[in-house]
Amino acid sequence: SRAARVFPSRVKVVRKTVSYSKSHAEGQSRISDLAKAKYNVIDKEVLLAAFKKRFKATPWDVEYKVEVTQWRARMWHEALQEQKVEDEALAAAMQTCFDETRLGDFPFVSGTQEMVEELEAKGIQTVIITNGHHHVQKEKLKACAANKIFKNIIIGGDEVLAGRKEKPAPEIFQKACDMVGVAPNEAVHVGDSLSTDVQGGINAGLLATVFVSKTLAPAPTGGPQPTFTVALVTETIGCIEKLEAQ
Repeated sequence: SRAARVFPSRVKVVRKTVSYSKSHAEGQSRISDLAKAKYNVIDKEVLLAAFKKRFKATPWDVEYKVEVTQWRARMWHEALQEQKVEDEALAAAMQTCFDETRLGDFPFVSGTQEMVEELEAKGIQTVIITNGHHHVQKEKLKACAANKIFKNIIIGGDEVLAGRKEKPAPEIFQKACDMVGVAPNEAVHVGDSLSTDVQGGINAGLLATVFVSKTLAPAPTGGPQPTFTVALVTETIGCIEKLEAQ
């Protein structure tokens, strides 16, 4: 076996948001096709736009009184109603179709497991911090077998249920540090959101943040600025090597 290079103590943990290669596009396409097949009058683009508007505003019941699948089926129902279609059964079937399509093939970005193994061989621990409804995020993590790759996982929705906050609040980042016994200035956070991942890392006083953006577009002036911007999460090791070389 190859000898493991152990980094100096400057970087001891990498915390990352969950990144997947599967987008919502395929699921949404199948849903609109399902509705169109039953009601030819439906405009698929208008249907998706109506759902997305509702989803962006309130993706789940913030009071946690309505189960999330039922909540989203209701949003599909309202989107159908905008086109004069009254069919609750279809709305429920649309949400089921979306969940099954999205979670049926839900791997991490290629190379993620190898990256984590290499980090651990260098003596660097990893923690997942993922925002979102606890039920939804647990299903996603299960679908991509996250527990087989990551030993430490924090779900933002669980924090909210316990009366705490998710990203970008510094407390959830401190919890990740405490979980693996490091200080914030020994930690690097990797994620694809400037507002939650990069801003959160800054709020928590981390050593560095890595922004994952396929376009490599610079962060807008006046907003949170990442230490590094990469196209793929698997480029994280290169960023850490640059930190250690400083």
